[in-house]
Amino acid sequence: MQQILCPQCGAPVKFQSAASVMAVCGACRSTLLKDAESVRRIGTMSEVLEDYSPIQIGTAGQFDGKRFDVIGRLQLQYDDGFWNEWYLFFDDGSDGWLSDASGQYAVTRPRKISELMSGPPAFDALKPDDKVNLTGRLFSAADVRTARSTAGQGELPFAVPEGGWTARVADFRFGDEFLTLDYSDGGTPTAYLGKSIGLDALQRATLRPTHLIEEASGVFQGTIEALDCPNCGAPISFAAAVATQVNCPSCQAIVDCSGDTALVIQKQREVSAFKTTLALGEKATINGSAYTLIGLMRCTDSDPEEPYVWIEYLLHSPQAGFLWLVETPDGWSRARVCDQWPHQPDPASAVLDGRKYTLDERYTSTVEVALGAFNWRVHQGYLTRCADFTSAFPKGFTTITREETDTELGWSGSNTVRPAQLAEWFKRPELAQPSRSTAKNKSPYGSLGWIATMAMLFLNFEQIFSAGLPFLLAGLFLIWMPLGAIKLLWKGSKE
Repeated sequence: MQQILCPQCGAPVKFQSAASVMAVCGACRSTLLKDAESVRRIGTMSEVLEDYSPIQIGTAGQFDGKRFDVIGRLQLQYDDGFWNEWYLFFDDGSDGWLSDASGQYAVTRPRKISELMSGPPAFDALKPDDKVNLTGRLFSAADVRTARSTAGQGELPFAVPEGGWTARVADFRFGDEFLTLDYSDGGTPTAYLGKSIGLDALQRATLRPTHLIEEASGVFQGTIEALDCPNCGAPISFAAAVATQVNCPSCQAIVDCSGDTALVIQKQREVSAFKTTLALGEKATINGSAYTLIGLMRCTDSDPEEPYVWIEYLLHSPQAGFLWLVETPDGWSRARVCDQWPHQPDPASAVLDGRKYTLDERYTSTVEVALGAFNWRVHQGYLTRCADFTSAFPKGFTTITREETDTELGWSGSNTVRPAQLAEWFKRPELAQPSRSTAKNKSPYGSLGWIATMAMLFLNFEQIFSAGLPFLLAGLFLIWMPLGAIKLLWKGSKE
């Protein structure tokens, strides 16, 4: 939910979501429109959620049995987002850093690079999933990035140069261990080693209050104009402004609604026409925490024969962090980014919490539509290479997914969500009923061919054995030729 001050009367006004283009001031009834430049991005590029961290200077916690206090902050920005580095002072007089990126946290402390490895890799040669060996433990490169730091806050171990500086950093993961190599000074990198932590490692009473997080993360960065009559100042309703020119209901003057105003109005209609099962701005209570649905994207794989489309919803809780709900034609699942990374003994398997997961499917996820706000800038065409791993005896997650882009590698874990559970979370009883998914399914006829093939082999085993290959080929042709035609007709009907 985004917040502004009405340019007409100064009263606070809230947009339902980052994808909303207009709102009505409750005090003066003015119709308020976002600027055209902000509106042009809606649907093709998401907003970046600003300053959503629950951490602040003064936050306290424990790591390795030692208390620490947050005394300073750096924010590093890159093209599609940002992350925070919080400077820590421990009770024993030592220091460290708390990395705060997209709801994932890790405490690291400086280490001599010579004690960890010999011959660290060159930054320009690094890419996601590259390995470094630390005393027999193979750490995988999770994030290789150039960012810009422009400001500091509180106490820091160095002076922030005027104009900031360029940071070149690479993060590596092994289980719950976290390694950062900082190449910003050139030459041999500075090493920081530590572990991932959860919010439960921080004293809740020292975290930012929920209302401050909501206020800071929901500020709209663009400009706002009131859709009012230029002659008498009376508000023009959004419904009336659908026309290019309208008569003011108060003074009857002709009001021009063309140009940028027309673009904004058209975008509102496009957003309203994009229907999903869950809507931006909806509230849910999950495991006792209050969440708001802040972003959604429609994704597709790259299979030209059987395109598969699904919807991913991003929910945010000021105190519990981020959570994903995924809607596919097969049902719903809940997903979170893994704090602990799985170990991959080979490309076809992964081990997490002592459980083996086997490769189920590889696919490419491409974003078709992105609406709302995310913890990084999602855009149309955003591509992620994915691999799903499943376990017959899961512990925690039923499916874990490896997700890789050109600059990042990550893991998420998911579990199935029953419709009744979804209905309870959102207080919407109708979600418990079977309904048509807003995601699109693959052709339902592909599996019929395999069923018919197996039935033919089972029922005609002796004839096939005696008649040989010609009989087998003829049977397969009679099964698959009609199904191929049906599939083409089905695909055409969907288009």
